[in-house]
Amino acid sequence: MHAHQALQLTVGLDGDYTIELEQEDGTLPTQRTGFACIAPQQKHRIIAQDAHLGYLYVDTNPTAFARWRKAGGAVVAPDDTIVDGLRRILSRPDIDKEAVRAIGQRWCEHSLPGLLSVKPTDPRIRRALEIVDADLIGALNYSELAKQVHLSPSRFAGLFREQTGLPVRNYVLWQRLVYVFDAWSAAIRSRPRRITPAFPIARI
Repeated sequence: MHAHQALQLTVGLDGDYTIELEQEDGTLPTQRTGFACIAPQQKHRIIAQDAHLGYLYVDTNPTAFARWRKAGGAVVAPDDTIVDGLRRILSRPDIDKEAVRAIGQRWCEHSLPGLLSVKPTDPRIRRALEIVDADLIGALNYSELAKQVHLSPSRFAGLFREQTGLPVRNYVLWQRLVYVFDAWSAAIRSRPRRITPAFPIARI
């Protein structure tokens, strides 16, 4: 059983699979399904044995997802063309990253329409995110960041968590992981002899 920052979509490519998914009341019912949406920080366990699954991890946060749902956003299961596209990618002996990226983008837009356009409502937190994202490998000066958006450190900490669902440090660590993934992917593409991961992966 685990949880993570990214929202996760999982679809069975050759039938249903078993999943345990934490509910609002804290229970963890077991169910058989062909598709599941796992919210950011939602505890879960997937039991698939030899089944083939397609995964999409979406870089969002608990607050944005909750606001999207409250505004009427609804998760839509991928259609047959998306599932068939995932099957074709898995059947290929080599990995076409552009094809993986394209099907991932299409899947995200189909299953989570409008989610990625949800941003913090407070302009000071939007500005803080821009500052952090512009210098992910730099040392995080918490007080200076608060000062740049004209907030006291304590007010900034509370407002940041309220707007994103995360402490500042957790947000920075997550974005650094994304940064490292992008750098790793670029390094693999530039090598004359490619390292091939065990499954298709690309960032959208």
